[in-house]
Amino acid sequence: MSDDFLVGPESPLRVNIENRELVIRVGINYLDGHEAHDSIPALKFDDRLQWVRDVICEIEQEEEDGSTPLTMMLDAAMEAALENGSIGISEDSFTFIGVCPVCESDCVPLRHTKKGVRCEDCS
Repeated sequence: MSDDFLVGPESPLRVNIENRELVIRVGINYLDGHEAHDSIPALKFDDRLQWVRDVICEIEQEEEDGSTPLTMMLDAAMEAALENGSIGISEDSFTFIGVCPVCESDCVPLRHTKKGVRCEDCS
């Protein structure tokens, strides 16, 4: 199979690490609406590149706190990786106060561990 499908307007969504940067790529034809998104009807384009520019503007649209849809997606992905016990996190990572998902104790110091978020007693 050729790697040509990874380049150009029809290329699939993919995420990778390149030169120590997180790189997200997708062909512009992936943003055509209905195929991957049931809530969006089939779209016709007078100017597909302008459509993609408008989508990019929405991705970068800042809220009052400076967050964007992209930064919120990254925050959610990092939080999920922490909660799912990423093996890349040191066992002595920072502590915060919250509810332990195991014993349900409230206002206890929690750590991000390889088993997910845990209080000291459940670690």
